[in-house]
Amino acid sequence: MKPYTKIYASALAAFALAGPLSPAHADEIRVGVIGPMSGPIAYWGTQFKEAIELYLAQHDGKAGGHTVKVLYRDDGGTSPSRARQLAQELVVRDKVSYLAGLAITPTALAAAEVATKAKVPIVIFNAGTANITRKSPYMLRAGFSQWTVSVPLANWAAKEGGCKKAAIAVADYAPGLDSLEAYHKTYTAAGGKVVAELRIPLGTTDYSSYMQKIKDSQPNCLLMFSPVGPQAVGFVKAFESSGLAASGVKALGIAETQEVDLPAFGDSALGIITASIYSPNNDTPENKAFIAALKKKFGPQAYADLASVEAYDAMHMIFEMIKRTDGKQDGAKAIDSVRGMKWISPRGPVSIDPKTRDLVQNVYIRRVEKSGDGYVNKTFFTVPDVKDPWKEQNPE
Repeated sequence: MKPYTKIYASALAAFALAGPLSPAHADEIRVGVIGPMSGPIAYWGTQFKEAIELYLAQHDGKAGGHTVKVLYRDDGGTSPSRARQLAQELVVRDKVSYLAGLAITPTALAAAEVATKAKVPIVIFNAGTANITRKSPYMLRAGFSQWTVSVPLANWAAKEGGCKKAAIAVADYAPGLDSLEAYHKTYTAAGGKVVAELRIPLGTTDYSSYMQKIKDSQPNCLLMFSPVGPQAVGFVKAFESSGLAASGVKALGIAETQEVDLPAFGDSALGIITASIYSPNNDTPENKAFIAALKKKFGPQAYADLASVEAYDAMHMIFEMIKRTDGKQDGAKAIDSVRGMKWISPRGPVSIDPKTRDLVQNVYIRRVEKSGDGYVNKTFFTVPDVKDPWKEQNPE
């Protein structure tokens, strides 16, 4: 164990025994946000911060009369040890009352260990492994589990999408394996036949052998999952250049066609179908107002995507906890105060499942289409009020 790790571990142990610390000022509530401000998914850090700053501005930085101060910390996006260290520093040194952020499962779990020991609520923005909310009673998830989007997509593929034979290709880590299980179980139960299953190591850049295996299995659709960023872009481009798309194989996924990546794809993404809990093209008053406010505050180049709405809704959850507990430092009461809470988000109607602390939300099936000089994920099918299917199938 490194010296600084020992120091913070000892301090955190003392903190846990002493109970929650008082905030730096009587009316100031500090929120520590840990996210990918640098690294391969740094644009998500930008989206997180813009959405948070918008929410703060819209509420004059106050929740129930308490001033809310956000402290941003950069975990680089992929380092659990860094996320744990930052969470420890925020709790022990900076005396935050809430932790938030995190983009992937390993960093979320590392920070959650700290939140649990310190009895500090932690609102995870995006980590998608289904069981992580069971790892800490102080965790809320503002995003979704892989099962939440994979099950509706597999059902649509088998029942409405005309996919009789499917190959499945996923990134070989926890969220990808969740999607693999959800796809296989759901798709076969709906009458589809799985003809190949591929697990692709993180960091892969050459997909030619995987594309050949997909060809050899002769599917009429591909159910896929790659993490956002370079791996998703590389996989989609390889799918198109392999000739699979031209041969009529439908590509269906989850995070592969993020708005920020659509210009990099060009026409290679046209027709790809994805399932998501948000689309910036959804025609609702709340979504239109959200996008307009982002552009007004940050300029016409600002855009909304999955990361934006997760951070925005996470701030709503934190503000409501502060208001409902009058800023008191009691993590368990803060979590209990928002169980079952409902509101209309830019993503649509949402509520906090009182049992699982996940969101109940719509899932949108979308297709990449041309729009003017660019490309959009156009929603054409909505599955309402989806609870995390994994927890429904695996009750505690």
